[in-house]
Amino acid sequence: MAHSKTMLICTLACCVLAAPAARGAGEMGEAKHKDEGVRFFGFVKDAAGKPIVEAKVTAQIKGGIKFVTHTAKNGMYSFGGFAKSVKPDDVTITCDKEKFSQAKVIRKTPASGKAVKSIETECRMQAS
Repeated sequence: MAHSKTMLICTLACCVLAAPAARGAGEMGEAKHKDEGVRFFGFVKDAAGKPIVEAKVTAQIKGGIKFVTHTAKNGMYSFGGFAKSVKPDDVTITCDKEKFSQAKVIRKTPASGKAVKSIETECRMQAS
């Protein structure tokens, strides 16, 4: 019982400290902010196009910190909007799952001339 309370306290402390830096980064339920920058989302799929559940997805900001989330049952992940100062080209998305290796990452670039609010990035994995 004491271990459960300790784990809960540690988890809550991590959430409180990480939330401002991530500007709502997380799984599907990100907060909305008026000053929110670009949001990243997408899917992790195997070579046949089937979703991979509980794959680890990392968003690495160039010269900065990284954020980690996991995919849902449909293979989807989402990171809330980063700070406006973070340029989309400075964010690298990678995926990892036991018994798989990352084959390629496909970033779907929005049409030029439009304000970029979100970027879809798909990770393709192959069995290893």
